[in-house]
Amino acid sequence: MTSELVVDVKPKEITIAVLEDNKLVELQQENQNESFSVGSIYMGKVKKLMPALNAAFVNVGHKKDAFLHYLDLGVEFNSILQF
Repeated sequence: MTSELVVDVKPKEITIAVLEDNKLVELQQENQNESFSVGSIYMGKVKKLMPALNAAFVNVGHKKDAFLHYLDLGVEFNSILQF
């Protein structure tokens, strides 16, 4: 199985799509004016693991789940699969 993450950034919107074997399995659209901010600290609950992307979608209380790549966890984590 091949996985692909597609990110489209426009002035007022960010669209993130996850494809597995060229089929859409996840679509997220965020307005740029929302209060969600990269670099901020949020408490959340993992809703979906994406092992092929070494990432997870996390519910942080917004309308859409946040995308969290394992590299964003810090250098002490080798893989999101440790959880």
